[in-house]
Amino acid sequence: MSLIHLSQTIINARKKKRLNQTEAAKYAGISLNTYRRMEDGFIEEVGITKVSEVLEIFGLEMAVREKGRPLTLEELQSGETY
Repeated sequence: MSLIHLSQTIINARKKKRLNQTEAAKYAGISLNTYRRMEDGFIEEVGITKVSEVLEIFGLEMAVREKGRPLTLEELQSGETY
């Protein structure tokens, strides 16, 4: 998953929960500036722990998978595109 795709996933999850950036940052326990950097695609400068905390409030998690492997049927059915 690219950083741009991860950023878009976070934006979509926030909008689905009907939260604004300030609320999402508060629930994740991070600063608004840090949260905005995530949505702007500067995740590599934020840190994996903070990204994980944001994903947690949206009921999402990061997963590691072999690069270049085809998507599973379950991944295709869920709409995953990475």
